Amino acid sequence: MASQRGHLLRRNYLFAFLILIVGFGGLLGYDLYFKPYVLSQTVVKIKAAEGSFLPKNYELKPSDLYLDSVQTKDIPSGVITDISQVEHKITNVNLTNGSILTASLVDVSDLEPQQDEGIFPIPKDAIYAINGSLRSRDKVDIYLVDAELANQARTGGYGSAGAGGRSPGAAGSTTGSGAAGDGPKEPARKVFLTGVTVNYVRTEDNNDVLDSENGNNNNRFTSTGKVAAPELKLKKSDGERLGQYLEQGKKLWIVRVE
Repeated sequence: MASQRGHLLRRNYLFAFLILIVGFGGLLGYDLYFKPYVLSQTVVKIKAAEGSFLPKNYELKPSDLYLDSVQTKDIPSGVITDISQVEHKITNVNLTNGSILTASLVDVSDLEPQQDEGIFPIPKDAIYAINGSLRSRDKVDIYLVDAELANQARTGGYGSAGAGGRSPGAAGSTTGSGAAGDGPKEPARKVFLTGVTVNYVRTEDNNDVLDSENGNNNNRFTSTGKVAAPELKLKKSDGERLGQYLEQGKKLWIVRVE
């Protein structure tokens, strides 16, 4: 009886020891592998001097950035995971040391105008046609249309302010910086500006046009409002020439290309 009790006791000690080993092994595996590799993601963070920050409109350098592993539950939406995505980009806000970078904190899409650029609003009555699927950060080509020809086209049943799929012909250069020359010229069958960045797309009540209330998340199948007028990032010289064309009564056919 005593030997049997001793045998059971030794077996219980062995089981307790094995459970202890498995428990410690599980904790080590969780802390050293599962937590840093499975439950975490590598993100880009800001490196700034102690007690200082990187100001708004600051151009990020490689020395301002580093990679760090962060638990998935602590990662915000739109997080940046590759340093090359934000090198030489402009900050939208002040950033402190250790800040996790997201697309809303840095001008990843180059929407912020540079010193020789501006954000030019396009009047609704200056638009001959525009894509109803247009969204911010899109790229567009701009064509010039004679107002008289535009009215004739509409009278004949061709063209609408929500279209924008075909090029009507216009004036200027085929480069992204616009037409060459000292002043406006009579439009020919060439594009006026190409690859123009769309900063904002507004409805008539000045709200942003999105796919849904949750953002641009369904590949433009729906929208939160009707496109009324865009705001475009242009070089100031291009904006001035465009304004001269509008003063002459030209209409704009705005065509989404990206």
